[in-house]
Amino acid sequence: MAKRWTKQEVTYLTRYAEKRHVAELAERFRTNNDEVSKKLAELGLEAKDSASIRALPPDPQLEIFEQGLKALHQGKWQEARKYFEKILGETGESDLAQRSRRYLEICRQNLVKSGPKNSDPFLLAVYESNRGNYDEALALCSRGGRQGKDERFAYLAASVYCLMGDLEKASKFLALAIELNPKNRIHAYHSSDFEVLRDSSEYRHFFE
Repeated sequence: MAKRWTKQEVTYLTRYAEKRHVAELAERFRTNNDEVSKKLAELGLEAKDSASIRALPPDPQLEIFEQGLKALHQGKWQEARKYFEKILGETGESDLAQRSRRYLEICRQNLVKSGPKNSDPFLLAVYESNRGNYDEALALCSRGGRQGKDERFAYLAASVYCLMGDLEKASKFLALAIELNPKNRIHAYHSSDFEVLRDSSEYRHFFE
């Protein structure tokens, strides 16, 4: 459905379009890049990166990001989470990945608020970890051998063990998580949960 623009939004576009990127404007107005580009063309305006966007072919990752934003704004946390996780699973440390990581955390926080009503075992494990119920979180990670075959549970187990101060087990499961998905090395490097592990010379090689 086409976006219906308010007078306030049009005024904002008129004043600030040239100082903002299309994606920033789309995020502000809770719509997608195409809708913003159409309105800018209608008003005879250009965003900061309009020229470069016209010169580039469509970016599949950007389309996924926009779908995630749409789901996020609709409060569909589970659906939005899947889109942002997909981006993080396929990109490195791009600006899009950094944004996706921030929005993924918002999704997780809102899903955690639903507590045990959520049937996703991974989200339940995250919920228990965030509550400080580390034993329960680890039990959920290990049930059915999840942490040995699913990189999400291996990574979460590593995180929990690190928070508990058990660096030996934390390193064991982080090694497994990285083996299952090399991008977990990057995630761990940027996560405060692994700060103690990063500061240890014995385990520093995990982050290099």
